[in-house]
Amino acid sequence: MYRIAVLTRSEAQVTFFTEQISRFCAERSLFPKLESYLDQERFFASARKTPPTNAVIALPGVDGLNAAEHLRALLPETRIIWCSDLDFSLHAFRLRVDYFLLEPVTELAFRQGLCVWVEEKMPSAKNCADSEQ
Repeated sequence: MYRIAVLTRSEAQVTFFTEQISRFCAERSLFPKLESYLDQERFFASARKTPPTNAVIALPGVDGLNAAEHLRALLPETRIIWCSDLDFSLHAFRLRVDYFLLEPVTELAFRQGLCVWVEEKMPSAKNCADSEQ
């Protein structure tokens, strides 16, 4: 079973990301287990026990950078969408993050990141981003 973890500090962001992921996956008949975390310690403790297949990291500033680096070191195969208020795009590239978004995150931009996950898993979904517009 696919597990998607969302790590953020804001309940509003948890709601936004989980709703977007749920809607996107349901449209494609995918039903992953969604988990959300407002605390990095709980997130990483859980990730050690049961690694997420995919993760969304939406933490401000250096906290997001540290979380992305730690997750990549701990679980190199986990797919990552990283949202930040600072432009860490070069770091995201270096860490092999699947998709990097500079805040404010729009619904369309986030769905494009989700498309990257789906296209990698199911190459027949190449028109995913085109169908989102």
